Amino acid sequence: MNYLTEEGMKKIVEKLYNLKHIERDAILKRVTEARKLGDLRENGDYKAAREDLTNIDIRIAELEKYIAESQIIKKVHSKKNVVRILNTVRIKDHTRNKDLVYTLVSQAEADPTEGKISADSPIGKGLLGRKTGEKFKINIPMGEIEVEIIEISSDN
Repeated sequence: MNYLTEEGMKKIVEKLYNLKHIERDAILKRVTEARKLGDLRENGDYKAAREDLTNIDIRIAELEKYIAESQIIKKVHSKKNVVRILNTVRIKDHTRNKDLVYTLVSQAEADPTEGKISADSPIGKGLLGRKTGEKFKINIPMGEIEVEIIEISSDN
């Protein structure tokens, strides 16, 4: 099961629409035009267009399956001060002496440039279930970091 916010689901559905109705249609036109050029056995344009069509059909099928296996999650406003998916968490990274803010999201919605990290990432997994004021270590690919949760927010 994949978990997405409404915003994340909307983005994936828009991407699927674009693939099916814009990009695929453009490739079909290329196939049609290349077909008009003659012998299909020696037509490189036709072969390339057919390969592109196969690739886009595979991607469409993958997205359709992903959507079918997805569930929309909503923010839970909990009185408990425990890190959950969709929370924004302000932490102190004592190892690198930095204050950081992350919002935990699904893998499909992760965008580190926006401060959105996957709940399945090493840092995301390390934060889930933790409480404000808690100090602990997280193993990341570059080594181990010591962090402290400063604040947990349900409002993004």
